[in-house]
Amino acid sequence: MQIARQRLEGPDGISERILVRETGTEAWFDVRAAARLRALERGATPAGARRLAETLVPSSMSAALSLGQAFHDAAQDALTAAREDTAVSDPVLTNALDPTSYRDFMVFQEHFSFGYRWQNKPVPDVMYELPVSYAGDPLSFLGPGDPIPWPPYTERLDYELELGIVIGKPGTNLTPDQALDHVLGLTILNDVSARDIQAREMTGGLGPSKGKHFACVTGPVITTLDDIPDDGLSVRARVNGETWCETTTAEMVWSVAEIVAWASQGETLRPGALLGSGTCNGGSTIEIGRTLSPGDRLELEIDKLGVLANTLATPTGSAWEPKPRPRGADGTTTDLHFLR
Repeated sequence: MQIARQRLEGPDGISERILVRETGTEAWFDVRAAARLRALERGATPAGARRLAETLVPSSMSAALSLGQAFHDAAQDALTAAREDTAVSDPVLTNALDPTSYRDFMVFQEHFSFGYRWQNKPVPDVMYELPVSYAGDPLSFLGPGDPIPWPPYTERLDYELELGIVIGKPGTNLTPDQALDHVLGLTILNDVSARDIQAREMTGGLGPSKGKHFACVTGPVITTLDDIPDDGLSVRARVNGETWCETTTAEMVWSVAEIVAWASQGETLRPGALLGSGTCNGGSTIEIGRTLSPGDRLELEIDKLGVLANTLATPTGSAWEPKPRPRGADGTTTDLHFLR
């Protein structure tokens, strides 16, 4: 099964509707419309059927997943019924998931090895001891077709082609054998990066912030795990129609199950949480010696997951930047402040 969200424009602005289809087919079905019709057939009034359908199938994918089996039943019912009056032709899809939380790992060996070489550092042992991650901003997510903002404080914008792991039901202290039962499916993830500011801020020993939190992109669909092969997926990145990367997801040091299990240790993974795999080998421009420019069109493609296409926006305005504090011979500063 594939699950997506359709973007609709109405008199009150933009809203989203959750759609489902069989993987490999073209016919989408509106889950809320199917739930409303089913409620009517079971004796609900038109107003009651509408309220029930809106509850079972909200616009938010994360909110829908929080309803547990009730939402999954509604989605399966819509797909099984395949009613003509719930079919949707050529929908405009937005981000498949509006995540409740987001963290990104680094599990592709050639990518993270390059990253450390780029910083003139050896690859630390921890990369082979446990899956390492940073926490991103779940409210920064865009969808297919949305322009990717180019912050005025960076000259080196980059895409990062990744797998997005969508958590479908809560779990804590999971083992890898249990972990996949808590995964709804996979989606394409573009963890957009401002490389110049990222490189500077990470010398402080903390995860990236201004280098990452301005934008991430997911979509166009979530494909459930039962339609994902065990031996990996082919991956491609194109810029302005030219192929810049061809690789596979079969080159992960840590598996999807291990990523999920480690993320759940000591905390609860909630429905709608998004875990990124980290960039696929060769899946960003720094590894191939290329650069991006405003107006470039990105197409990130993963078999079974579709194509995630966006265009880079033009930087606007100017950015305030902190002035370095003067430091004395002992390395400290007396230039201290509070509110201003």
